[in-house]
Amino acid sequence: MGNASAKRETDNLYTSEELRMLESAYKNASGGALEKLTQDRLVETWSQTIERSLAESTAQFLFTPTKPGLQCINIPLRKFAEPYYMMERGTIEQKLQMLLSSMPRTGNDTFNIKHLEQYIFSVIKSYVHLESTCKGSGIKDWHELGFITTERSAATFAKGLLRNLSKDQDHTLPIEALERWLHVTPQFLQIWREVFSQLYSRHGGSKRNLIKEMEIAILPELCEAPQSSHYRPIIELPHVLYINAQLPREHRHKWRFLFSSKINGESFSTMLGKVMDKGPTLFFIEDEDQYIFGGYASESWSLGPQFCGDDNSFLYTLSPAMRCFSATGYNDHYQYLNLNQQTMPNGLGMGGQFEFWGLFIDCMFGDGQSVESCTTYRDYVQLSKRKQFKIRNMEVWAVGDLPVKDEDEEGAGDGQKRSVLDSNLEDRAILEISGKQMHSDGLREPGMDD
Repeated sequence: MGNASAKRETDNLYTSEELRMLESAYKNASGGALEKLTQDRLVETWSQTIERSLAESTAQFLFTPTKPGLQCINIPLRKFAEPYYMMERGTIEQKLQMLLSSMPRTGNDTFNIKHLEQYIFSVIKSYVHLESTCKGSGIKDWHELGFITTERSAATFAKGLLRNLSKDQDHTLPIEALERWLHVTPQFLQIWREVFSQLYSRHGGSKRNLIKEMEIAILPELCEAPQSSHYRPIIELPHVLYINAQLPREHRHKWRFLFSSKINGESFSTMLGKVMDKGPTLFFIEDEDQYIFGGYASESWSLGPQFCGDDNSFLYTLSPAMRCFSATGYNDHYQYLNLNQQTMPNGLGMGGQFEFWGLFIDCMFGDGQSVESCTTYRDYVQLSKRKQFKIRNMEVWAVGDLPVKDEDEEGAGDGQKRSVLDSNLEDRAILEISGKQMHSDGLREPGMDD
C-alpha cells in the first residue's frame, strides 16, 4: 500500500514522459531492482557521468535520514527524483535545503564558504564534462579551437560566482546569506539545473529535448572562428561562461571572432578595421604580467572626439581573479575612440577620463593603461598589475548577431548609393593614424551626402 501511494504521489508531480525517464534512471542506478537503491550503488553509477564529489554530496542529501538516529539504507523512486524536481520546479527555499544538505554541516544556522566553493567547483566541472560528451553540443567547436578547462580556471570561476557573497572566503556565514546569494546568482542556478537535467536524462535513456530548452544560452555558439594554425586562445572555457552571463540576454547566444594580435599582427589600424561597425564587442587583453582582463563595449565602435556607448558596458578581470565591474551611472564615459589628435588622446578607451582610464589601448599598439580608481564602473579595481601595462596578446570578439544597417545608414534610401569611400575601414584607419587627410571625402558623387 505504501509503495502504491508513493507512486501515485510521484505521478502527480511529473509528466508521463518525465516519469518514464525517472523510472528508467532509477532502475539503471539500482541495477534493475525496485526500491533497492543504495547509496554506494548510486554514487558509483552517477560518478560515470558527473564529478564524483558531486555524486557523493547529492547522495548525502538523498540518504540523510528524516529523523535523527535512523539509518537510510534504500531510497524509493519518489526520493530519488527529488533533485530533478527541485531543479526543474523547486522554489529557492527548496534549492537552499538541497544545497545545505549536500554540504558538510557547520551548525544549525550557518554554512562554510569553502564547502560551498567546493560544491560549485564540482558543478562547473560536471557541466563541462556533460557538454563535452553530449552529442551535438557546441562545446566541441570551442574545444577544437583550443579552449580548455583547467582546474585553476574552474576554481577561479567558482570564486568569482561567490564574490558578491563575501570578500572573506574562509569563514562561516548565516544561512540567510546563502539564500540571498541564490536569489542574485542566476548563472549558478542555470548551470546547476542543466547538470541535473542532463544527469537524469542520460541515465533515463531519454533524449535531451525532453528537458526544457534553456531560454538563455549558457555557452554561446562559436561563429566565424579563426582559420589559422597559429591561433592560441588567451582565455579558457570557464572565462567564456563567466563573461557570457554578464552580457545582455539578447547577445548571449553567439560570439563572432574578429581579431587576434597573434594572427592579425600587433597593429591598431588592423584591429580597428576588424571591429568597427560590428556591433557590441568584447576585448580580452593579456599583459606581460600574465594578467587577463578586458571590457564589454555595448555599441559599435566609430571614430570621434565624444564618448559613446551606454550603461550596459562593463569592465572585467579574468586572471588571477574573476571580477565584473558594471556601470555606476556617475558619468557616461563608456567608449572612446579617436586618432590623429594633438590635444586629445589617440587610442581606444573605456571608463574614467582622459589620462586616467579604466582601460586604454594606445593607438601605437602595445601600450595600455588601467588606473587605480574609475568612477564609471562600480567596485572597480585596477585591471592590470601595473598602471601602465604592455600588451602581450589581445583578442576581440563580437557578440550576438551582426547588426543590420538601415537604409538611411547605408545611403540606400531615396535612391542614394553608398560610396566606396565608406568601405575599407582598415585602410581608412591606417591613413588616420599616419595623419593623412582624407581629401577624397569631399569628392563624393552628387547626392551621396544630401
